[in-house]
Amino acid sequence: PPKETTSLAENQDEDSLEDPNLHLNIEELNKEFMVKSEELYQSLMNSHWQPLDTVYSEIPDKTP
Repeated sequence: PPKETTSLAENQDEDSLEDPNLHLNIEELNKEFMVKSEELYQSLMNSHWQPLDTVYSEIPDKTP
């Protein structure tokens, strides 16, 4: 059946797009990702409003 041969050819084309000699340092990439994630998390936490103890609490001038 010709349908199977075309799907095989398509699969070979897809495989040829991948670089077989590509070596990734997964540990280093994970470390970089975690640093960026931590920076984003810290900036989000630093920018949110600080909760007040009661309605009558003084509003702080600066965030801690």
